[in-house]
Amino acid sequence: MEKVRSVLLRLIAVILLLCLSSQGQAYSGFKGSSAWKYMEGRRSNKYAKARVEVMSHYFRTKNPTLSGKAAGGYASLVDAISRKYKLDPFLVSSIIVKESTVRVKAKSGVAYGLMQVNWRANGSWIPRVFPTVKSPARLLRSRANIYVGSYILREAMQRSGGDVDRALDIYRGRNVPSYRESIHRYYSEQVGLLKKRLGR
Repeated sequence: MEKVRSVLLRLIAVILLLCLSSQGQAYSGFKGSSAWKYMEGRRSNKYAKARVEVMSHYFRTKNPTLSGKAAGGYASLVDAISRKYKLDPFLVSSIIVKESTVRVKAKSGVAYGLMQVNWRANGSWIPRVFPTVKSPARLLRSRANIYVGSYILREAMQRSGGDVDRALDIYRGRNVPSYRESIHRYYSEQVGLLKKRLGR
């Protein structure tokens, strides 16, 4: 009996060690990346036009069926709403690319629209904060969806103490390293496009 208990304790210790180790590796330090640091000085209104142009172009590369007008409209909304909620617009646009491939009418189970807002998880409070969004159907409109999705992301950022990787896990609803990696990649690609546009 004592031997079995000893083996079980060792096994538990190994599992805990592996969990802690993988947890440490899972978070790559989004805010420590060169792309994030570059954007720290380029989130002001001064760079709004360039950011919108980059997002609009990027949206169309990820969804070639998207019209220039729609892409520009989504990009303008993302930039304005992100500034209102003190979010990095390229973080929001990256979520849109990952979640819906920039498809405003995208539906997946209980998730709706550009940012794939989960109505089952959030439907109880959304109408209180956003009185015009009384049903999931309303989330299939770009403005409403980006407002609600960005609000959820802002709350996730606050809950995570500003840790972007953990905020992405909260937004997603679970720890999915491949999800964060995709967001990082899309974010970095947009920052690269902005650098080229600004010539620095």
